[in-house]
Amino acid sequence: MSIGSKIEKLTKEEFIEKLRARKLPHDEAISRLSEQLYLYEKKYNIRSEVFYRLIVGTPAEDVPDFISWAMCYRSYFRTIQSRFSIEELSKSVA
Repeated sequence: MSIGSKIEKLTKEEFIEKLRARKLPHDEAISRLSEQLYLYEKKYNIRSEVFYRLIVGTPAEDVPDFISWAMCYRSYFRTIQSRFSIEELSKSVA
């Protein structure tokens, strides 16, 4: 994707479906998840990693916006882990 090209706007459901079907490149998924995390951090004035450590296992974990934020945070790390796992495998085969 070149600089200045338009990014396709997806609903959350479309994004998740494309990611599950591996139709969304890892870098694009990481970028979109990073943008979403930034919006939560700006809205609540707290870093995602701090939020996640504080929220898990508490009653506040059931607040809809916090559920979405936590899911986004977990998805971000799963996507990063998946991307590097694939890259490491391809490097070891080459």
